[in-house]
Amino acid sequence: MSARATTNFTWAELGNPPDRMRANSRRLALCLETLRRQLGGHPIRLISAYRAPAHNARVGGADKSQHLRGAAADIAAGVCTAEQARAAGFSGIGQRGPWATHLDVRPGPGVHWHY
Repeated sequence: MSARATTNFTWAELGNPPDRMRANSRRLALCLETLRRQLGGHPIRLISAYRAPAHNARVGGADKSQHLRGAAADIAAGVCTAEQARAAGFSGIGQRGPWATHLDVRPGPGVHWHY
């Protein structure tokens, strides 16, 4: 198995999701690739991606977090706008002041929130 989920994102960067969640993480990485192209090809550093349940609990993550499904990543705030994230294919966009932007590929209608 390749160490890369996509050209620019490794499985390690995506949090080493278990095999059963790799399809979600690959979808996430493909949207990140689209966002990267929109931003002129500049690298996007992931703060967080897949989280095991114990880690998610330690960091105060939501019980039904998309991170638990390998379908979410947090990036630094200001890297992209909500409009750019939506155009890249993200369906969940959460903004946390100057700290981070949460991006996910949840099924269903898109949501955008501030926390």
